[in-house]
Amino acid sequence: MSQSPYSSLPLGPDDIRLLRLMPHKNEKADIKCQLFKYSLQDSGKRNHLYEALSYAWGGSDKPLFISIKEHKLPVTVNLHTALSRLRDRSLTRIIWIDAVCINQDDPKEQGDQVKLMAKIYSKANRVIVWLGEMADNSDQALEEIRVAAQKESPNSLNDKTLKQAILALLQRPWFRRIWVSEQTP
Repeated sequence: MSQSPYSSLPLGPDDIRLLRLMPHKNEKADIKCQLFKYSLQDSGKRNHLYEALSYAWGGSDKPLFISIKEHKLPVTVNLHTALSRLRDRSLTRIIWIDAVCINQDDPKEQGDQVKLMAKIYSKANRVIVWLGEMADNSDQALEEIRVAAQKESPNSLNDKTLKQAILALLQRPWFRRIWVSEQTP
């Protein structure tokens, strides 16, 4: 048994890996996946049939594991939670996830793949943003933002609680990522 799930997947200049997230009826069951090579070459369609996950990695001091064939790959708690929530009960899901689909032990591959990230996200059928588990009325904050965007009348939290909920939501780690937040020199 080799130590890396990446060894048999050499990538060409327009190739990426995608993760096949295997279904399970139990959200608490081990997360089983498969990696496979995929070409971003234009197929005449704008979108490809995969989703891309955007999330904050979080700390790696106490990693959890996902199974990729016979390999156990350490992932952050935040990614593990996201995969647990995204896993369908009966259907396989195809997702691009930087921490898993890019060999983090290969600096050359990392550099090559990072150059493709804009293309990876733009070609995805859908980009999923994982902000983390529900906390600090984040569900209400998102609902109020949705309502405001549709110009419906807000109806639930009082103004002070709503402002606190929205502020707490916007202070989550995902919003501090370099390509999400605007940095001023």
